[in-house]
Amino acid sequence: MNMPNDFFAKRLAAIEQEKARRLAPIEEEKASHGHVTRLSGVIPLIVDCIKEMRAAELSEREIADLLRAAADALDQ
Repeated sequence: MNMPNDFFAKRLAAIEQEKARRLAPIEEEKASHGHVTRLSGVIPLIVDCIKEMRAAELSEREIADLLRAAADALDQ
């Protein structure tokens, strides 16, 4: 059986494309998991802050406005 080299090159390219297509969602999931892991340490701090604001009798709207203002300040 004598097959041309370009057959194998094309087949290898197709396999590499399929591999890349299948790995893309896995890499995206890994990145997302890393992001969640990084944020999980911060969430308790945010919850404590919101609890303190509620203890200070701020309304949910006031708390939301403060958090939105803080997020806007971080964006700048």
